[in-house]
Amino acid sequence: MDLRKEIALNISTALSRILSDKITRQTIRWMQNFDTALNMGYLKNLWDDVCYQRQTEKSFSWSYYDDMILSFVAAQLKELSNYEVNGIWLQTDAIYDQLDHMQSNGMTTASAYPEINLLCYISDIARYVINEYIYRQADRWQNDKLKQLLGYF
Repeated sequence: MDLRKEIALNISTALSRILSDKITRQTIRWMQNFDTALNMGYLKNLWDDVCYQRQTEKSFSWSYYDDMILSFVAAQLKELSNYEVNGIWLQTDAIYDQLDHMQSNGMTTASAYPEINLLCYISDIARYVINEYIYRQADRWQNDKLKQLLGYF
């Protein structure tokens, strides 16, 4: 890889990390505005529910939480500029198959650095942010109520 491409990829990686961290913080704050759905007496909000389920076992309603987070993150991604979404997309594992699909369907241009509209892949990009950032945060999130419920006290 030539130096120019390496620098561009490093910038993309840094941009992706900054934006994904921001979306993670927004998602946590958003979920903390909703009361808990698990009536266990300890948890305060939906973010606590997600953290508890990630750190123990997922309940029958896990798909509800996951779909809710996916919808919120996808909406946040749609608010970003194309180059910002492209920066996150470059970090995903799905990029190789998606680029092949785009090239085989003539969706890319001959330009050296095309700006690609990725709305058709927004759920894949959102899934990357969720798995690599939001759920990793949930896996290690701690507060007094969670510690008590998880038996750390």
